[in-house]
Amino acid sequence: MAKFVRDIMKIGVPVCELDTALPAIAKLMAQENADAVVVMDEVGSCGVVSQSDLVRAYPRNYELLTAKDVMTAKVLTVPPDAAATAVAHMMMDEHVHQVFVLHEHPGAGKPSAVVTMRAIVREMAGLEAERPQPPVKRK
Repeated sequence: MAKFVRDIMKIGVPVCELDTALPAIAKLMAQENADAVVVMDEVGSCGVVSQSDLVRAYPRNYELLTAKDVMTAKVLTVPPDAAATAVAHMMMDEHVHQVFVLHEHPGAGKPSAVVTMRAIVREMAGLEAERPQPPVKRK
């Protein structure tokens, strides 16, 4: 049975601004268990800071660097109804570990979900897609 992006995507994408310091981005990635953070400007998504970008910045004075200094300006996006196999080909062709999901709606282009290499591996293993946990109700 063919799988689609909507079947394997992880809902929710951490975002930051161009002037966000790298330690804050690293903390956000760790808290959100994310492989990348989408950088937003006044128009919408303008770049991606990945774990690879952070590791490349680590030997430098990373504490003084911001998202703008290390981000990749290309944000690869796919619709939720794209074939999962097409996304795997895109990742290999573009040498990236994640692509972002944009839903058709007016306004700024803010990704709402992500497909990572980990999501494809989970699919191959027959595991459920990662989904956000609902908040715990307290009495």
